[in-house]
Amino acid sequence: MIAKASVQNRISGLPEPQELVLHRLEDGREHTVEELIELTPGMSWAQLFIAMDNLSRCGSVELRRRGFTYWLRKAEPPVEGAERTDAAAHPHHR
Repeated sequence: MIAKASVQNRISGLPEPQELVLHRLEDGREHTVEELIELTPGMSWAQLFIAMDNLSRCGSVELRRRGFTYWLRKAEPPVEGAERTDAAAHPHHR
């Protein structure tokens, strides 16, 4: 069903959930998951979760947990020449 929704989004010209999340994080500050749901009223919890997971795994966003609250922010661009210990996975996904 999610794949079908992705095709519909491309056909209708609406941004994908990942693009919506990245757009909301352009202000450079951290947002809670609850804030992101409020900022993207057309997105379901499931769509937000999948978008956050995919973006976190590819290193586009940083997902942190403080107590019972999850915070998301746009990842800093990698420093040129810096080595990653595991290029296949974000450190929090090992």
